Amino acid sequence: MKPSFKYWIFLGAIYFAIISIIVASLIGSWASLNESQQIALSDMLSKLTPFPLLGAITVFFIIGALINLLFNDYIVPILKLAESARIISSVNPKHRAQIKNSSKEIQYLADIINQSADAFSELQKDVAGKIAVAQATLDEERTRLAALMSELPHGVIVCNTDGQVLLYNQQAQELFKEDSTQTASDTPTRGILGLGRSIFSILERDPIVHGLEMLHKCHTSGRTKMVNNSMITLRTGLCLRVNMAPFFTEQDGTQIISGFVLTLEDMTRQIESDSRRDMLIQSLIDEQQKDLDDIRDSITNILGRPKLDPEELYNYRKKIDHASQSLHAKANEARMNYAHHLRALSQNENVLAHNLLEIISKNITERFSIKVTPLAPKGAWLQLDSYSMVQAISHLAGLLQSHSHVPELIMTLTSGEESGTELVIAWPGIEVQLELLETWQLTPLITDTNGNLLNFKDTINNLSGRIIPTAETEDSCSSVTISLPPIDKNQRLAIQTEVEHRPVSYEFDLFKRDEWQEFSQISLRKLTYVVFDTETTGLNPSRGDEIIQLGAIRIVNGQLLYHEVIDQLIDPKRFVPHESVAIHGIQPALLLGQPTIDKVLPHFQTFVENSVLVAHNAAFDMRFLQLQEEKTGIVFENPVLDTLLLSSIVHPNQDSHSLDVLAERLNVTIVGRHTALGDAIVTGEILLKLVPLLEAQGIYTLAEALTATSQSPFAKVSY
Repeated sequence: MKPSFKYWIFLGAIYFAIISIIVASLIGSWASLNESQQIALSDMLSKLTPFPLLGAITVFFIIGALINLLFNDYIVPILKLAESARIISSVNPKHRAQIKNSSKEIQYLADIINQSADAFSELQKDVAGKIAVAQATLDEERTRLAALMSELPHGVIVCNTDGQVLLYNQQAQELFKEDSTQTASDTPTRGILGLGRSIFSILERDPIVHGLEMLHKCHTSGRTKMVNNSMITLRTGLCLRVNMAPFFTEQDGTQIISGFVLTLEDMTRQIESDSRRDMLIQSLIDEQQKDLDDIRDSITNILGRPKLDPEELYNYRKKIDHASQSLHAKANEARMNYAHHLRALSQNENVLAHNLLEIISKNITERFSIKVTPLAPKGAWLQLDSYSMVQAISHLAGLLQSHSHVPELIMTLTSGEESGTELVIAWPGIEVQLELLETWQLTPLITDTNGNLLNFKDTINNLSGRIIPTAETEDSCSSVTISLPPIDKNQRLAIQTEVEHRPVSYEFDLFKRDEWQEFSQISLRKLTYVVFDTETTGLNPSRGDEIIQLGAIRIVNGQLLYHEVIDQLIDPKRFVPHESVAIHGIQPALLLGQPTIDKVLPHFQTFVENSVLVAHNAAFDMRFLQLQEEKTGIVFENPVLDTLLLSSIVHPNQDSHSLDVLAERLNVTIVGRHTALGDAIVTGEILLKLVPLLEAQGIYTLAEALTATSQSPFAKVSY
């Protein structure tokens, strides 16, 4: 019950009691008089009434003033003091009670509470120090997990048995990025990879469910090694090899499958390469058949007709020559295409040139005691099999020492984005036979993926490169040049140099969820939220104002996911008033070329799937979305919580519930005020601090929160 309502009830009860006593006294006095006394009193009543009436009004005024003083100086300050004490103990230990216009006794109580808060803060610092030590260990383990997951060559997604995503690495996110960023004009957008989301929104349900059923059957049959393999094609054309493996938890002394791990390998490039190889073989057979038929026909005629006239014999020879040239050209083309095929399947690394030369130099010096001078530009990258390169050049050094006693090698590497890479290996002052270099090139050193022996010449040819000896005379040389094509810019570097490039997202508390209850009965702490905010051209959505920026962030298990956000400018296709620009700072020029609202809302609808929408003064933002329903056909039926209404429930006696005041009250730092994403993040942090305050008032579930906010006086505001 509100204090103001209690005030009027209390005041009315006192007035009623006083009036009842006076009336009862008058009735009793009147009844005790005889008839003549009653007549005499009636004659004097007109003269006696004004004075008692005036006295009663004065008494009522004094009593009302005293009761008002009691409420304003004692009752209301005590309620505000209770709210401040709850804030201090629950969400903001730095908050201090500041009670204005109250009695000295209440001020004294506020001072005592603030002193207790200071002692509480000191105690928290001691506890925080111990927590920091434990947190450091946890952060170290988390960093190790992030490093391990980020360096895996394939995408990894971990799910519980309900298909909720518990963990994913950046490689998995990259695989589905293009699939989740299609515009509204494309085929319907699929789900977004994110914590707490369903894996079935991004991958076909049937293969996953079938694989999980097979794992359950294998587990019940007693098999220990269980991995299910399948191939899945994405809407973008990517073909993924999906390996599914279970993980277990102990329950009642038995192991049960509590989730599964998916490893995703992009097979698109290999499949395309295999298809090109098959087409190459088929076309080679088809195209060479005619040439072989021509050669065979000509030879048959020459051998079967010994006395051919010279002109006819010349024509057959010419035909054989033409067919053999055609076969030679096709063989060269096949060799080149096959080299590209091997290159597509190769496991070449991205390696820094100066690092590679240092490794080669160290290997040669230790093995052959040859002085090596490596010269390479800093920051130059190579794409090659570093192992075969080290072995081949070391083999060359061994041949040079054993045959010509070469004391020194100079390795000079030059690289250009367009010209490619050239590695010159020179042995100054000494000439060696070209035959030795030919032997070096043709010596088998490594094997390919099929186990076939490859020499260094084959390896360089597979990279579309060349080996060029620098001839001093017709049969000797003093250096050799290894030429490689320009680096493929489309291949991602294997070495990631920035921490931001290797995030791993996980939320293992989702393991603990049982089957989903009714949505409205889920605890506020376990709900998935999308906190959003809009910046607009004005404050009147019903009069044509439009959204110009949309910002949103997800909350899963009480954690703000800063890598799962939306921060999108929107072209409103209308004039943006200067008054609005002065507030949000978004210049109209920034909106030109941005997507319109009908292109943004489909992605936002997918982003908020199975989540509770949250906003500060949500009625304003939701009105803008509702007005777009008829234009776009996109309806948002998610439950909506409003932090303004929630604040009015937990702090009914506070004077203001604005975002700035609420942030200060709950010790939330404001960054990026009046930007959509900045305000959404602040609102999300406020929501997380309001949850324990709501629980303190007995509000634990979504249904209870919605019921409570519907009774707030601010819930009647409409736009």
